[in-house]
Amino acid sequence: MHGKARNRLDTTQNQQTDRTMKDVKFFIGQVAKMTGSSVPTVRYYDEIGLLSPAEITSGGHRMYTAEEIWRLKLILTLRYINFGIDEIKRMLAGDIPVDMAIEWQIEALDIQMRTLASMKSILEQTKQSKGNSDSLSYMHDLIESISTDALEREKFVLEKMISSVFPEQFPVEWREIFLLGVNVSSLLEGKLSAAQTAALDELEEMFNDPEIVWEMKQDVMSFLEIVHLPKISVEMWSARMLKNLKQLLKAAEQHATPDSPVVQANVQEYVLMFADVDELPVSQSFFRRFAEKMLSSQSENLERFRRICSILYPSLQSYMKTNELFYQALQWKLQQMDKE
Repeated sequence: MHGKARNRLDTTQNQQTDRTMKDVKFFIGQVAKMTGSSVPTVRYYDEIGLLSPAEITSGGHRMYTAEEIWRLKLILTLRYINFGIDEIKRMLAGDIPVDMAIEWQIEALDIQMRTLASMKSILEQTKQSKGNSDSLSYMHDLIESISTDALEREKFVLEKMISSVFPEQFPVEWREIFLLGVNVSSLLEGKLSAAQTAALDELEEMFNDPEIVWEMKQDVMSFLEIVHLPKISVEMWSARMLKNLKQLLKAAEQHATPDSPVVQANVQEYVLMFADVDELPVSQSFFRRFAEKMLSSQSENLERFRRICSILYPSLQSYMKTNELFYQALQWKLQQMDKE
């Protein structure tokens, strides 16, 4: 009897202690010391909106509770395993699932490991070279040779990728731009870095996998069922797509939401490029078929393909940044159409 009473008392005291700890506030210096961080780091996280203090005193002091301290520890853990600030923001906000973010990080680490292995191989070959007094020149010549080989492999992989994914009835001149969103020839910028070479290895592995090739080919085939290829030149269509991309990127940088008029107008203009009409608005039936197809085609392999391409071609990174906003805007518009 007394034991049960003591247990209830202990539980009550623990609950009171927990509530008390939640109410305790700590200065930024104390928080930094408790978490093994630094005051400038904690202050920086506040400035970028990653970790806001529970309170700012009249004297301008940042105060933190146990909840913010726990969040800081989580952020520091994610930073330790090399997650980026933007990824952490989106994970904590619930914008991307944790398992998806982890998968992205594993892929990034795989590429980093390939990159380091390549760099180590170059250093080891340089060290083991016999009768060469100028090691730096030898290293330079070795890297030039590897880069040249990588560029040849890149062309081969792109040709294989484009020829294997598209059906015969798909016009040749549209294949590159349709797959990547831009003309591949405009992305080739001299020799590849070690990281780009590692990304190329990943891309080559993807297109040596029959299941992935089949999946991407099926996506293109089903897409052709609802999409009318533009009746204008590749160059003109490329210019329109680039303009559309820049407008959406500007909106993203200004933190525009998927339902904002500027983003929705951008989506309508994009859909128009695929419709068999010359001016807005496109029919709701076409918009729905197009949007549902775009959203349903977002498989893990396609996402992986885009991420690898953004490493291989850094100029595609802005395209990747706007991609998520675009799909969110499509989803929002479909939801509004369902309500009407």
